Amino acid sequence: MLRRILLASLAATGAYAQCSAKSTTVNSDGDLRALASCKILSGDLIFGPNLVDATIYGIASIRGDLVIANAVNLVSVSAPDVDSIGGVFNLTGLTRLATLNFPVLSSVGSIYWQTLPALQGLDFGTSVTQADQVIITDTILESLTGINLDSVAQFNINNNRYLKEVTVQLTNITDSLSIEFNSPQLAASFPNLTWANNATFRSCGSVFLPVLEVVNGSLGFFNNSFTEFKAPKLVQVGTTENGDISFNNNPALKNVSMPVLKTIHGTLQFANDTKLEQIEGFPVLAEVFGSIDISGVFDEADFPAIKSIRGGFNLQTTAKFDCSNFDKLQNGVVQGSYVCSGAVENPGSEGTTPTTTGSGSSSTGKNAAGRLSATNSFAAIAGLTFVALFL
Repeated sequence: MLRRILLASLAATGAYAQCSAKSTTVNSDGDLRALASCKILSGDLIFGPNLVDATIYGIASIRGDLVIANAVNLVSVSAPDVDSIGGVFNLTGLTRLATLNFPVLSSVGSIYWQTLPALQGLDFGTSVTQADQVIITDTILESLTGINLDSVAQFNINNNRYLKEVTVQLTNITDSLSIEFNSPQLAASFPNLTWANNATFRSCGSVFLPVLEVVNGSLGFFNNSFTEFKAPKLVQVGTTENGDISFNNNPALKNVSMPVLKTIHGTLQFANDTKLEQIEGFPVLAEVFGSIDISGVFDEADFPAIKSIRGGFNLQTTAKFDCSNFDKLQNGVVQGSYVCSGAVENPGSEGTTPTTTGSGSSSTGKNAAGRLSATNSFAAIAGLTFVALFL
C-alpha cells in the first residue's frame, strides 16, 4: 500500500526521483525499501514505534523533518545516502539506540536530540556543517565529533553526563550558546568564535574563547571548575543597557583576564567565587552602563580606566580592604548607590547591607533606582523550555 501511494505521488519528471507526499510514516524495513526510488523526499519522514534496525535506502534529501520518537526497540539507524534534512532531525525517547550512521550528512535545518541513554558516539563521516539550531540533551555521548558548524542561531548542549569535549568551529552564534550540566571535566572550545548574542557556561572544566570580540547580550559562567578564564580579544558586551558579565559560584576560579574589554552595557558581577583573591583583569574597562557588583574573598581589586558607571557600585569582601581608591568614584563616576566594605561576615550582591567584623574599611553612598542583576537575567535565560523552540 505504501509503495502504491508513493509511486502515485512521484514527480512527473525525474523517473522516480522525487516523492511529494506531505508526510510518510514507515513501520517496517519493507516500508523503508519502498522509498528507495525517492531520491528526494519532499515531506516529513516519520518512524513508527516497532522498528529495530532501520536503514533509509536511496534517499539523498529529506526536505521536511526526520522524526524518530519513542521507538523503544530501535537499536540502529543508518542513512548511507542522506546528505541533507531540511527540517528538524528529531530523535526523542530512544532508549536503546546505540548506532547513528549518517556518513554523508552535511546540512540540517535543526537538530533536536533528547533522551538517548544508549548513544555513545556519532558515525558521521562528513561533518554536519550547516544547521540553524542544535539542542542535544540527556544522552551518553562522549564527544560531538561529526557536528562542526560554521554558523548557528542556537547551540545548546546540556545534561550529557559523559560528554567531556565540545569543540566546534563556529564563527558566530546569532541567538544563544549554552553549555550546561554535562561532565564536570568538559572542555568547551570555540577557537573561531568572534561574535555571539548570548553565551552561558555552567559546570564546565574549561572554556576556550580565544578570538571572541563581541557578545551582543550576556556572558555568564556558573558553577565551573576551571581555575582561570581569558578573553584576550573581547571588546564589548551588550547593547543599549542590556548585557551582563557574570561569574557566580566558580569554586576554583583564581584569575579572569579581559585585557581589551572597554564597554559593558549591563552589570559586571562576581559572586561566591571562593578562590578568587584578585579582580584586576580589566585594565581598559571604561564604561559600565549597569553596575559593578563584586562580592567574595578577594583582597585586591582595581578598575584603573573606569570613567562611567551608570548604575551602582557594590564591593563586599571577607578580606581586609582599603576602599580609599574606590571612594573617589562617588565624585561623578558612579551614578547609583555606592557600597565598599572589607572584613564582611557574609558578602552579598548589590542591594544587600554588609555586616563587618569591625576590622575593615567601609563606605556607602547615594541610592538609585533598582536594576535587574546579572544573576536574575541569566536565570530567565536558563528557564526557557527547550521543546518550545520548535513549536
